[in-house]
Amino acid sequence: MNYFTKSDLINSLKGLIAYIELNYNEGTVVVSEYGARVLGMFPKKECINLLWVNPLIKDLITKNEWNIGGDRYWISPERLFFYKNPESWESWFCPEGLDPADFKITSSSNTSCLITSDISLTNQLNKKTYNGKIKRYISLVKEPIKTGVAYCGIQYLDDCTLFVPDLQINGWTLTQIISGGTENPGTVLIPTKKNPKPQSYFRTIPNDRIKIMDTYVAFKIDVDDIYKLAIRPEDIDLKRAGKIGYILKIPNSEDYCFMIKVSFDIPDSQEQCFDISRDHPDAEIGVIQSYNAESPDKSNLMFGEIELQLNPFRTVYQKSQGIAKHQLFGYLGTKEEILNVVEKYLGILNPKLF
Repeated sequence: MNYFTKSDLINSLKGLIAYIELNYNEGTVVVSEYGARVLGMFPKKECINLLWVNPLIKDLITKNEWNIGGDRYWISPERLFFYKNPESWESWFCPEGLDPADFKITSSSNTSCLITSDISLTNQLNKKTYNGKIKRYISLVKEPIKTGVAYCGIQYLDDCTLFVPDLQINGWTLTQIISGGTENPGTVLIPTKKNPKPQSYFRTIPNDRIKIMDTYVAFKIDVDDIYKLAIRPEDIDLKRAGKIGYILKIPNSEDYCFMIKVSFDIPDSQEQCFDISRDHPDAEIGVIQSYNAESPDKSNLMFGEIELQLNPFRTVYQKSQGIAKHQLFGYLGTKEEILNVVEKYLGILNPKLF
């Protein structure tokens, strides 16, 4: 199963984990207690999920695994917390004490919920373990720009505290997105200042997978090979709320979708970014990122990601705390409607699509 309808998703969760449906206009947002993430965004009653969900979700939840899909919160730098051998960048893993952790929905309404958990993760370089708490307040939000196009929108207020001072870390929001594969790739769009200098976080991104324009960068999502793009804070127009978007022609449909991450709570300089590149560790650091996964089994397409590094943590009462507000919107409409939404959010007229 490459794409989930609302009924597919709900049937996968029923009797397995707690979840909440937040109804928005004619659409729905589905929030999972497990992993504290939005798992479904459906701008219309009859449409596929704009977020990628793992077809093995039931099995993964049973095994307490992290990669069920959706939109999640992590902590960076990845090298310190996600590699058992950080010096050589070997043995990647997801720290279970961070994701899925042990989140609980502590309060909820028809339009919002609060999900909290104790967390624990180990700095794999110095072997120190940091304990703390995460609070995620997730609420429906109206679009900041009137479009007249079917949409749903979520706002997060993330509050993460680790019980040690002076940590050089960032919050990290990652949205897993669907693709149509090599025959119907999607396009990530990142508005920039003039003459941006995008970074490759893994192997150097080939020219046929990236378009570097005067005031934006486009990146192909076809889930056929592993690449990761990053944009430096120095290349970002920090006054623009929309930081990274994704456009895709919905498979087996004439509709297009557009996903957009919105935030002002991101680093504005190299000094505030700590997530260095795996394959180019001496290069400058990026704050806006996009990942293209590989799909060894073409019958089950994997995911792309649109990501933001969030505000660096600050020391408050001898604890390191990261607080950030960010939004995720999903739109569904005709190609003309979606291109109009892209222009309003990102200031990109007639973007070059893959």
